[in-house]
Amino acid sequence: MELKIKRWLIILFILTLMARLILAFAIPNFTYDSYFHLRQVEHIKEAGFPIFEDELSYGGRVLRFLPFFHYLIAFFSFFLPLEIAAKIIPNLLMSSLTIIVYLISYKVTNNNAASILSALVSGFLPILYFTNSFSVETLFLPLVFLAIYLFLNLEQKKCQYLYIAAFLCLSLTTPITIILLMGFLIYLLLSFLENKTLARSELELMFFSLIFFIWVQFLFFKEVLLAEGIGFIWQNIPRQIIQQYFPSFSIIETLILVSIIPFLTGIFVVYRSLFKSKNETALLLISLAISTSILGWLRLIQFKLSLAFFGIILSILFSLFYDDLSSFISRTKWAYLKKNLISAAALLLFISMIFSAVNAALNQETPSDKDVAAFKWIGENLPPEAKVAALLEEGHLVAYYGKQKNVMDDKFNLIDDVEERFVNLNSIFTTPLHTYAVELFDKYGITHIVFTERAKERLAASNFQYITVDCYERLYEENVKVYKVKCALQENV
Repeated sequence: MELKIKRWLIILFILTLMARLILAFAIPNFTYDSYFHLRQVEHIKEAGFPIFEDELSYGGRVLRFLPFFHYLIAFFSFFLPLEIAAKIIPNLLMSSLTIIVYLISYKVTNNNAASILSALVSGFLPILYFTNSFSVETLFLPLVFLAIYLFLNLEQKKCQYLYIAAFLCLSLTTPITIILLMGFLIYLLLSFLENKTLARSELELMFFSLIFFIWVQFLFFKEVLLAEGIGFIWQNIPRQIIQQYFPSFSIIETLILVSIIPFLTGIFVVYRSLFKSKNETALLLISLAISTSILGWLRLIQFKLSLAFFGIILSILFSLFYDDLSSFISRTKWAYLKKNLISAAALLLFISMIFSAVNAALNQETPSDKDVAAFKWIGENLPPEAKVAALLEEGHLVAYYGKQKNVMDDKFNLIDDVEERFVNLNSIFTTPLHTYAVELFDKYGITHIVFTERAKERLAASNFQYITVDCYERLYEENVKVYKVKCALQENV
């Protein structure tokens, strides 16, 4: 790699990291689901292992998940405060996509300018600006594209070993690694249709990847598979909210979140590569784009994750479009424009993406400072035997900051009555009937209820409708309302 290109790549990486960190620290708190992972990392740091037998979630339950991400962050938390590490490390990982995308793009095009532009696209894709999300996706995305780069270079012996290491980490990070395996399957099919002979090393590593992935998933999720059958794919999500996790495809939302230029150029490149130019190097990338599209359409992976993966593929394919465009201009009477083409393209791409990226970051769903303060107060003042009813998305806040049992959170696997519980939890916040509320408190052993600013916003209400002085003691005298339940149904009979 030329020194000039290295400098531009380092500058782009630093700019991306700075933009992400500025936004991450400008927003004080994490997304709601992040607090589950923070709690797991905290427990690993203290005890050396994750919480698989959770006494707080749902009042006590079994959890099954892949822990590699949590161990990785736990290691860094020995050198940085956990909540600082949880903002820096994920954004550092996501910023590394600029380097990985450059390397893949250069492998595909052998064009430095085109590869730098692809790196720029990946650095500012709006769909990737979940800067305050402390989740496994922040490790999965850079790691899976590193594995893809290594797979494209299997002719080098060291890349074969590095690919195996990367895939082992992926298999211990998330089941979504199935995107890569599905991509391999489509790659095999397209290669057969194109009469392309695959190298032996490619076939062997594909087979190894499939066997190892299945073994790891069975090892960790055997109980879930036996309990829920094929339904484990949809994570036992209640039917009432499954649309939130797997929304219908929206072309407008897609154009906003992946940006219109990478989307249109990517679709053009896919068409041209499949039906005209027959670019063999790009065949794996196109297979992966088809893979994530199919899995997203079948609702086997969540919409935003499939869109993030698809967006990164499009950013790589943009290098092919730019390479073709540059070659075309060189053959015309406007060849003198080529020297300014990269500057114009970079400026146009940056302007078309930066505002959407910032807007995506600022619109992340995070708890307010007042809500967080209330849950911290709960952790400091409520007795250890308390059980707190909060909104579904606030369940992890009850466990992480409040250190109390919750009624429900968004980890639905292995919960038998998940749909009934979801309906009942909503009823606690919406019913006007005191006796019905008390019946639910008795059923789930609820001792305290919380009405946060998030609840006010979501329910368009200022408080529970059934509050009375006799049965509910207000404990927290701030905007957030925390009540102790003093009545039981038996006492009212």
